[in-house]
Amino acid sequence: MLGIGLIGLALRVVAAWQFGGHPLGRMAWIDEEAYWERGREILGGRWLPDRPFYQDPLYPYLLAAIMAAVGTGLPALRLALATLGSITPLLILRAGRRGLGKAEGVVAATLAALYGPFVFTDMLLEKEGLGALVAALALALTADVAARPRAAWPAVLAGLSWGALALLRSNALLVGPLGVIWCLAIGSRRPALGFAAGFALALAPVVAINAHLSKPPELIVTTWQAGANFYIGNGPEATGLINAPEFVVAHPFREADDYAAEAERRAGRHLSYGEVSRFWMVEGLKRWRDAPGASMRLLGKKFVLLLNDFEIGDNHNIDLTRLVAAPAIDLASVRFGWLLPLAAIGLARPKARRSAFWWFLVLSTAAGLASTAAFFVVGRYRIPWVPGLALLAAGGIADLAWLVRERRRRGLVARVLLLGLPAAVLAWRPTPIPAEERWAFAERRLVVASLQAGDLDAAIDALDDGRALGPEPMRRFNEMLAGSQEAAELAESIRSRLALRERFGGTPPLLRARWLRVLPSARAEARRLLDDALAADPLDPRARTELGAWWLGSSDPSARDHAAAELRRAAATDPAAAILLALLFRDRSILDAPGLGRPVAKGVRMRVARAIVREEGFTTKAQRAQRKNH
Repeated sequence: MLGIGLIGLALRVVAAWQFGGHPLGRMAWIDEEAYWERGREILGGRWLPDRPFYQDPLYPYLLAAIMAAVGTGLPALRLALATLGSITPLLILRAGRRGLGKAEGVVAATLAALYGPFVFTDMLLEKEGLGALVAALALALTADVAARPRAAWPAVLAGLSWGALALLRSNALLVGPLGVIWCLAIGSRRPALGFAAGFALALAPVVAINAHLSKPPELIVTTWQAGANFYIGNGPEATGLINAPEFVVAHPFREADDYAAEAERRAGRHLSYGEVSRFWMVEGLKRWRDAPGASMRLLGKKFVLLLNDFEIGDNHNIDLTRLVAAPAIDLASVRFGWLLPLAAIGLARPKARRSAFWWFLVLSTAAGLASTAAFFVVGRYRIPWVPGLALLAAGGIADLAWLVRERRRRGLVARVLLLGLPAAVLAWRPTPIPAEERWAFAERRLVVASLQAGDLDAAIDALDDGRALGPEPMRRFNEMLAGSQEAAELAESIRSRLALRERFGGTPPLLRARWLRVLPSARAEARRLLDDALAADPLDPRARTELGAWWLGSSDPSARDHAAAELRRAAATDPAAAILLALLFRDRSILDAPGLGRPVAKGVRMRVARAIVREEGFTTKAQRAQRKNH
């Protein structure tokens, strides 16, 4: 226990320390910002929201308690959350030892301590990290129920903990009735009633608050967001991922009002909060009624995405974070793709080795993952169900060892071929992901974070790389520069630097051109400066690179062709040109050219570029053909 705890703690604390020291980690992003602001309000005495809970309600109160202990600074909060996350493997150890066996507990805890997505989410201001902790606690307490199947109090505590998880991830509501049925199956009515009472007790304060804040009072068990989320995952625009409808601004400060306004517009009358949720639930179900075949195919796609090793990001991108901000995540080498095949083998545990807890483990983990696919898929949404998956994976490892020891070769081969191998294929099969959108989103984060840190050159580099990802990212970045908060901050940063340099001798022409080309109003002057530089030295690779990047900011239909032509002339000697050219064509060979073997070619920007071009397997055939033809 001590060894596993120290390993888990060290990985998480080092990663959180690295992340908190990077510009990306010193900012709260989207959901993080909403939770951080709400936590500060609670800390300031504003305990109740203005209306029934739209987001899962428990996390802001837990975050406020942590803020009371360590302050509201993001680096300190990330370290505190990471420290709490290191308890998760220890609770999994207890659950496994109590409910499955000593070996299973040790193996499951080791897997959890080294699980990369745990290390990542444990340092984020998002509910899934603490959700995994509460889920591990709930499993440990449920293992106590299995050990004492006729006692009421262990069942009350288990029900209470699963109810708390439902306040962090609403799909854990399914565990309530499952737990009651399981208690009846293994014991008597006393533990079943205790489990139900504990579960209801956890939900009661939220139900009361929602009823109090509703006008007129209505029954909202946890939140009124379920209908909107169901519509995102099942409506006409659904892709299986987060794909907010056009009428919604996808931000927690806006989306609730947008969904309510659109529901009332379509319904033609005022709707209560509960009615808004039901409206969007019905709208999502209409798609199932009108196009059942397409809906079934979409559901299958969501299961493929859910069970794939690939971590689909939203607020944060785990790959970007480990590449630029927290390389310690790489030391946590266990991934979802390793757990799934082993857990599949664990599902075929020999009857003689199946405990009462094993049955609960299978039911609760399957219900949690399946209910996630019923909505839409994000990597962090499966995090609260990974403690159960790790225990099943540990059971699979223990079963394989037992079969080897007992020399049951047929059973060993059957489990590996019929369960483990198909699950491994499903987990590791390249799955089409909108890679251009995912990395464009990441590059925009780097733009914002770099500007906040005062690193103008890094912000411009991220802007250039984002525009090189494809025609659509290029259009979106150029629209961003036409008018947004980031554009205003970028313009102010450039103007202040130009003014400062004018006081101390002026700005070199190429540097001035680099800064001015990102300002729509100054692009003409930047082009003049670049033309002058190339007239003086047509072979200047830096000027060619800047001209290629200038073309990426153009709305000309042939802009990308012009950019590629300029970048080709500089790519052999200028790493920046090689990066942009490789991103334009997703060509790995450009980044491996011998002339790029100097320190700048091995920096953060190059690491990100290599990660992007490696992701070719996750793009669609149409995207690959389009780039090849181009």
